[in-house]
Amino acid sequence: MGEATVKRWADAGEIDCFRTPGGHRKFRLRDVTAFVQKRQYQTAGPLPAAVPQGADELGEPAIRHFGEAALRGDAPALVSQLAGLRLRGHSLAELFDEIATPALHRIGDEWAQGKLSVADEHVAAQAVIDAVARSQPLAEPPGEPVRADRGTAVVAAVAGELHDIASRMAACLLRAQGFEVLAPLAQTPARDLAALILRARASVVALSSTISSEVGEQVATCVTAAEQTGGRVVVGGDGMRKANLPPDAKLLGSLRELETEARGAGRQPARS
Repeated sequence: MGEATVKRWADAGEIDCFRTPGGHRKFRLRDVTAFVQKRQYQTAGPLPAAVPQGADELGEPAIRHFGEAALRGDAPALVSQLAGLRLRGHSLAELFDEIATPALHRIGDEWAQGKLSVADEHVAAQAVIDAVARSQPLAEPPGEPVRADRGTAVVAAVAGELHDIASRMAACLLRAQGFEVLAPLAQTPARDLAALILRARASVVALSSTISSEVGEQVATCVTAAEQTGGRVVVGGDGMRKANLPPDAKLLGSLRELETEARGAGRQPARS
């Protein structure tokens, strides 16, 4: 389609945009996505062009491309791939679950097998961390910018846990749902977490553990604090799946489940 067509849609209010100080129209990806889905248009070709054919749909090629870009330290390529898939109608939580997480697991396995160095693994992890931070707009729904008016969410990896990428992904998704997120992230002692939960009057507490399963007492400490704030505690990761968890801590199997759980937590958004 031509530039004039897009301008006509914007002038008619069919697709949201904003103007720069110089008067140029800018379109947010979330608004373009909403327009494409509302019109039931089919996106054609790899989006954006930097993403090779086959890596622009969910599946093995997409996972492989994501992992290769991460190992190159190419955060912009990771964001481009996520943006293209987001434009095809996939939620960011789905992309984290189905592409980023499997790619990271594969990199971790290759490091454990001696196929990658510590430096390789660290380069890949930092690229994904950067990509998650830059992907915040991709998580947000179309329309007005999200306001942090649903309460506070505390997101952390428990003491002894060095990996916090999953926690960063969770923080990104919770911000998009209107929570003010406090994210102490990796290796946060339970006592300090409990104090933060109480001080922030947290509505949601999201904890992760990838390796250690000796986390039951830490989670219980956070549950006790959350009971005083009326918040709910959700946990995830391989370590949590093996842990002896208190009954009031809900074990989640994916970031999509976190999104679903968060919709019922905190102050509910006003209905229009």
